[in-house]
Amino acid sequence: MARASEHRGVNILDPQELLECAQDTSEAGRHRLAKAVSQFFDERKLTDSERAIASDILLNLIRQAEIDLRAALSERLSVQTNVPPELIVYLANDQISVARHVLLHSPVLNDVDLMYVIASKGQEHWQTIAKRETLSPTVADKLIDTGDTATVMTLIDNQRVNLQKTSMKKMVKFSLKSEGLQAPLLRRPEVDPEIAIDLYMVVSQALRQEIASKFVISGHVFDQALEGLIHELSNEAKGLRETTPDMIVLAKRFTERKDNTPDLMIKTLRRGQVGFFVALFAERATMSPENVVKLIQKDGGRPFVVACRYINMMKSEFASIFLLSRGIRTGDKIVDQRELAQALKNFDAMKDFDVQRIMKSWLKNPELI
Repeated sequence: MARASEHRGVNILDPQELLECAQDTSEAGRHRLAKAVSQFFDERKLTDSERAIASDILLNLIRQAEIDLRAALSERLSVQTNVPPELIVYLANDQISVARHVLLHSPVLNDVDLMYVIASKGQEHWQTIAKRETLSPTVADKLIDTGDTATVMTLIDNQRVNLQKTSMKKMVKFSLKSEGLQAPLLRRPEVDPEIAIDLYMVVSQALRQEIASKFVISGHVFDQALEGLIHELSNEAKGLRETTPDMIVLAKRFTERKDNTPDLMIKTLRRGQVGFFVALFAERATMSPENVVKLIQKDGGRPFVVACRYINMMKSEFASIFLLSRGIRTGDKIVDQRELAQALKNFDAMKDFDVQRIMKSWLKNPELI
């Protein structure tokens, strides 16, 4: 059995005795080694130089140790504050059965350490970090940016951590693609009227009613919030004219709630948010955004009349949209009155039977557009 040496009145193992413990492959030997390692970093027992030497020795031991011993060391060292950072960082980057304890509990890991683990490891490490008792906004945002739904859900479920507004807004937008996040997100204590309005735009009808029962949301505030969201999505797309996957999902949510109306399309075009207009129209007409643009651009926009009639658009609504969508057709926003008069004439002349027949053929074979 390894001997204990006297150091400032406290029994600890010296390096040679640590090596003897490391060579003892019995379960008792491994537990003894784990205990000895943790004792090395009691601030009352080692000077800085001694701690550095011990750290080098222990890193070498850990690199050669089996998984169960590394896991035992991780558990013991995870609650200590005086452990050399390089030792904790090494354990944090080990496989998850070893890393779990330090990722969950170690106060030695700083933001840079955690972000490195997030960047270099996978879902199990991310989800473990998301369970930490304290997380900085920087690390929380990095976890959201992984795009892993389970990690974001773990972060939302972590009631011990306080989420900043920037992180909440990021998760609201993320929930466009992961609807299962929305109900847990709504019940976070950080949800204020501003976050509630953001959620109101993207959630299902049932959750929308829950939000409306808790917060008063006026139409004006809703329009402002929608404009802000679409502007943000457009900035991410590097242009107002591009239709992004997030816009398509948002348009689908509006359509499901019967909020995808010609009035909304007109407001969107007036703001210059062409990409979102195309997403809205595509959802209503059950077409791809690319085919909607093709319809608008083809033959001076005449085939667009068919699509507008197909979604039961009123003549006045069509006139507004035709005028506002001129830029999509030609790049020129000024509409000649004769062009508008011809478009309205085509709108009136089109028979319902022909509208259904033509749209059916286009939906079946988009190449015919």
